[in-house]
Amino acid sequence: MTVMSLQYQNHLGGIQPTQLEGFFVNWPDPPSAATLRRILENSYAYVLAVAPGGQVVGFVNAISDGVLSAYIPLLEVRPEWQSQGIGSALVQHLLAGLSGLYMIDTSCDDDLVAFYQRFGMSRGNALFLRNYAAQSGRCETI
Repeated sequence: MTVMSLQYQNHLGGIQPTQLEGFFVNWPDPPSAATLRRILENSYAYVLAVAPGGQVVGFVNAISDGVLSAYIPLLEVRPEWQSQGIGSALVQHLLAGLSGLYMIDTSCDDDLVAFYQRFGMSRGNALFLRNYAAQSGRCETI
C-alpha cells in the first residue's frame, strides 16, 4: 500500500457502493456503503482517495450554502491506510476547493483538535444534537 499511487478525485464517476466499504469503524450503527454514496452525492463538495484497482481508501465531505459558509462533517480513512498522510491530503484538497468562503467549520473529538489546527483552523465552541437511532442514515427524503 503506497500513498504515492493514490488518486484524489472529486467525482463518483465509476465508483460503485462496494468500493465505499470499510468506513465508520467502531460506529454502533454505521451508514452502509450505499448510504455513504448518497451522502457524497448530496454534499456540496467531497474528495475521495482512490487506490489502484478502484477501492476508495478515504474521503472527506463538506456541506455548504455555497456563498458564505461550509461545514466538514466527515473525514474517514480506512484503518489499514491510516497514518500515511491521506487524511491530511484529503483535507488540503477540500479546503482548496472551499477557499473562497468566509467560514469553514468542523467539530471533532479532543484528540483530533491538533490535526485540524495544522490547517489553520482554530479551537472554538460547538454545540450539537445527536439522534443515535438515525446513525446509519435517514432512508426517506424530504
